[in-house]
Amino acid sequence: MSVLSMLFQDFAARLCSTEFLQEALHAGHPMAFSRCRKLPLGTLVAIMLTGMRMSIQAELDTFFAHLRQQAQLVHEVSEQAFAQARAKLSLTAIPGLNDWLIKRAETDGFVPRWRGLRLVAADASTVRSGCGPAM
Repeated sequence: MSVLSMLFQDFAARLCSTEFLQEALHAGHPMAFSRCRKLPLGTLVAIMLTGMRMSIQAELDTFFAHLRQQAQLVHEVSEQAFAQARAKLSLTAIPGLNDWLIKRAETDGFVPRWRGLRLVAADASTVRSGCGPAM
């Protein structure tokens, strides 16, 4: 198995781990994501990381169609269910997951260095995280 495949496999395991669950819970919802639902924590975060460019319902239907490997859209989760689940997610969950991924990528040698500094490029593009307002 390649190092990159292992990184993705470990990232998927991280999304489903109890450690990430504890970091991702909103303080006001300590029991969130504890029952088996149609939108567990790992799935919620995966949807948010897709870069959502269409309406929320269209994104949800497309995401679940891809999961089932179907060309036809699948209406499994409503926009309201997504909004309720997202409200139970800590504001630090996605940035914390990003930090974990960067640290792991650095350990595996995927982050290039120049004179000991991490190489980063930026432009004036608008970045959207999940469904929130543009940054």
